[in-house]
Order: sequence, then structure tokens, then C-alpha cells
Amino acid sequence: MKLRTIIFLALFSLTASEASARLSVMCSLFPVYDFARQISGTVADVSLLLPPGVEPHEYEPSPRDIKALNDADIFIFTGAGMEHWAEKISQSLTHTRIIDASHGIATVSNDPHIWLDLSLAQEMARNISAGLSEADPENSETYARNAEELCASLGELDGKFMAMRKDKALIFAGEFSAGYFVRRYGFDHVSAYDGENEPSVRRMAEVIKYINEHKARYIFADIGGISQVTQAISEQSGAEILTFGTGHVVGNEGITFLQMMNDNYKNVSEAMND
Repeated sequence: MKLRTIIFLALFSLTASEASARLSVMCSLFPVYDFARQISGTVADVSLLLPPGVEPHEYEPSPRDIKALNDADIFIFTGAGMEHWAEKISQSLTHTRIIDASHGIATVSNDPHIWLDLSLAQEMARNISAGLSEADPENSETYARNAEELCASLGELDGKFMAMRKDKALIFAGEFSAGYFVRRYGFDHVSAYDGENEPSVRRMAEVIKYINEHKARYIFADIGGISQVTQAISEQSGAEILTFGTGHVVGNEGITFLQMMNDNYKNVSEAMND
């Protein structure tokens, strides 16, 4: 066998061995997926179970999805009542390590969007780092270092939201998922929706009246899509639609959680400072 062939086979064998040693991490939703891929860097293979744009509350795992979860080393899900299907599936996974990103976080009933409070997003990141380190102690320093870098960025943006002016209410004309956000940062808000129920004509009229009386120029809707309700409120009030990413539905595969929240900061600033 020629020397060149021997070297090639040796390098191929080494590469295959390194690849097989890497953790295989499956994540339920975009926020935990983005945290996990930033924390793991290059030492783990991180995948997102839900395709971009899929509504997690309505998602039903396919047999292929369940097989992928069984084949993974780690399954990370949000907890906090966000993915009921994930909690159920995790109980049936015999060899896959489970990381509940909401471990130790006190949650508010019927609102699982804990990551919109960036102080809680940091706790989620540290939970993920701890779980990865437990599964892969050899790379624990990498996980801890990357997690602290992520938390530093989240903390900086948390401070910027805290320091914003808040003399106007944020008007949400799409489904309201920003409870943790408005509580953490002290924003007054008006919402057309009560939970996931479609607003009545009367409620829509009340929101339009509020917009007109307060001369509000902007209303907010999730980046997941503009509903007919949002469009109608915009057309009848003349208010411009700004996006507010909640993170559980993401249309852009390339965006990071921090980019999404920085976009939120930009849009909320526009509404506050106009």
C-alpha cells in the first residue's frame, strides 16, 4: 500500500473517530437550540427538531423525529409547560440524556416564554451549560466559558432594556406572548388578544380607540406572521406594524436569539421615542 494511501486512511480514521466522539444534541425550540449551539461551539453537533415557522403548540412529532431523539445523546427542551409533547416524549427516551432548560426557574401560569426576560435567558443558558458539562466533562471548560460569554451579551442587552424610556404603552395586535418581557422591563401594554383566543369585534374596536386617543403610531406583531386581526387593526387605525420576535416561531434560519432581541430593542425604541 502506498504511503499516500496509508496517510489518507489514517487521517480519515482519525476524523471519523473525532466525529463519533462529538455529542449529538437535539433541541426542541429555537431559543434553546441557539443557546446550545453557542455554548457548545465546535465540540458538539446541535440540531433543531422543529423546522423554522412551525408552531410548537400544534406540533406533533413524527416517527422519524422520535427516532432522531432516541439516537441523540442529549435532548434539550424548554420546560415551563411550553412543549407538552416534549415532556411526554422525554419520559420514553431510555438512553438520551434530558436537559430541562427551565430547571429552577419560577414560572407564571399559562406563559412559557421565559426567555423574553433576559435574566431568565441567562439561567437557561447556565442550565444548558451544566447539562452539557455533566454529559461531557472533558469539554466542560469550553461549555462554561462560552456560556458566560453568552450570558454577558444577554446581560448587556438586559440592561439596555431596563434603561429604556417607558412613557408609552406597547400595543400588541397579534397573539400576546410577551408577558415575561413587559414584567421584567416595566412596560405598560395593551393587547388585542386574551390568550390564544381570537379577539372579539368589540375588543378590536377598543384597541383601535386606544390607538386613536393616544395617537399611537405603532403596533406590534410576532415575526412569525401578520394575522388578519393585526392587519385589520393597522388599516383601521393607521398604525404601522412593527415586529416583536417571541422566539418560539422563527422564519429566518440564520438569525440568532441575540439578533432577534436586538431587533426587538430597535423596534421598541422606535415606538417609545417617536
